[in-house]
Amino acid sequence: MKKTLLFISAIASFSLATQKTTAQNLQTISIQSGFNADVVANGVGTSASSTNNDVDGVNFAFVARDFQLTSGSTALTYGLPNNGLINSAVPSPAGLSYQLASYSGNNALRLQNANDAGTLVFTTPIAAVNLYMLATGGSGSCIINATVNFSDATTQTFTGISISDWYGGTNFAIQGIGRINRTNDVLENGGGTNPRLYQIPLAISSGNQPKLIESVTVTKVSGGVPNVFAFSADAYTSCPGPTNITYTSTTDGGVFNWTAPASAPSMGYDYYYSDTATPPTASTTPSGSVGAGVTTVTLTGLNLGVPYYFWVRSNCDTVQGFWQMKTFTTGQMVFTYTAGDINTEYTLNEPTITSTTACTGTLNVTVPSGFQIGSTDVAYTMTTASNGWMSEQRTLLVCTTNNTTEAAITSGVGGTTGTYAYNRTGLSLANGLSGAVSFDLRAWRTYGGSGCNADYNRVNNNSWKITITLTDQLSTAEVTQSKIKVYPVPFTDVIYLDNAQEVKTILVTETTGKLVRTIENPQPEINLSDLNSGLYILSMMMQDGSTQHTKTIKK
Repeated sequence: MKKTLLFISAIASFSLATQKTTAQNLQTISIQSGFNADVVANGVGTSASSTNNDVDGVNFAFVARDFQLTSGSTALTYGLPNNGLINSAVPSPAGLSYQLASYSGNNALRLQNANDAGTLVFTTPIAAVNLYMLATGGSGSCIINATVNFSDATTQTFTGISISDWYGGTNFAIQGIGRINRTNDVLENGGGTNPRLYQIPLAISSGNQPKLIESVTVTKVSGGVPNVFAFSADAYTSCPGPTNITYTSTTDGGVFNWTAPASAPSMGYDYYYSDTATPPTASTTPSGSVGAGVTTVTLTGLNLGVPYYFWVRSNCDTVQGFWQMKTFTTGQMVFTYTAGDINTEYTLNEPTITSTTACTGTLNVTVPSGFQIGSTDVAYTMTTASNGWMSEQRTLLVCTTNNTTEAAITSGVGGTTGTYAYNRTGLSLANGLSGAVSFDLRAWRTYGGSGCNADYNRVNNNSWKITITLTDQLSTAEVTQSKIKVYPVPFTDVIYLDNAQEVKTILVTETTGKLVRTIENPQPEINLSDLNSGLYILSMMMQDGSTQHTKTIKK
């Protein structure tokens, strides 16, 4: 007998944002040379002006999130991250990241024709247990061979490696990053799930693991157009690193914990943190350290709502392990839906952002006093049943407190049964709200039965998570004239600062609390021509550790 489950209200469990990684000696790898194509449109201007090639042979390239055709163009809600750092979505090994090359130069090894080959040379040779290649196929899946070149002039070759087409493949490290047509600058958001970059493991044989890897040679065999963007490694070391790195976000920092390796380091752990993604090297002076047996660090005094990077490594006295990295954002809270599976409602016609369902799941969040929502992330999984397909899944996130929805319906991909993961970040639908805020997740299916049920597709219990990033809820009294004079008010394109050398960082936010610009070490003249007209709050973090706020108006 079929059972119908209706959830009109939900029980939500929440906590300060806690993230986890279960990796050992995972390292991004800097590429010294070998890229032959720039296939990522970025910055302000036409896509052809910031790229020199396409991904697929038919004029489509990737976009970075900062791409704008003109300075007045609407900011993208999708694209490759501006800092080029990709945290892989592949569950194992958890915590693996890739660092892309600069978008302002060649950033891909692109192999158009069969037997085309190229060699990516590592800036610093590394010994590895496993290599991980970040790549995609344009205009269809493709087959490549990869030869790992060691410093002793030996090699290890992997043949017949399959790379999926950049639309719809599995084992992706990142998805939903969009693309652009280089001939006419038409953007495509890929439905929130495409295009994709894929993670391809290369297991180094035990005899080769202690050897330093200097480079990897990639050769196209057949199929579409392979594009290789980065490598990472599970590095080989005699000083094993910590695992299960977690953090709990606070409004001015975070509490970090990790699990000691089986052979705990005799001198404890070093840690390092920064607001930039530039990784520390073996010679970098740590921000601090903890003694043997201590596996926790608390950071304070950081700016609210700002992304930071935290590294930790083992200290084995005469040998130090590899730095392990975790990204975090101060002032984040995670809320999880725990009331059971959310049913889907059958729809004959494609739903729109005004469509409703009779089986909505509701998640209630509470914003602490003195703060407001600066941005919202959403994640969940949907699983098929019977002969339902993942491509028949449709969902929409709605903030019922202010009756604002996402800009578009999100669809699944795949003409098979299975579980599909959804993850969207930087949503603005609840920006500026404080106190009690409610979200609805509306879910439909385009095939199977009628009404609301889980017989063909469902949102899985405990998988729907709302992550809110907090910003200060500044009152009019709090936004007073700062000691740093900002002029003119209103301004057209450029503002000027008196005593700019006293300012370390400026956060430019809309009155809703949305962060639109972070300016490090500002100069006396600051160009803000790309901002829309309106009122903005400038939060200035001073060199002496104080914070000043002021308002300005863009004409």
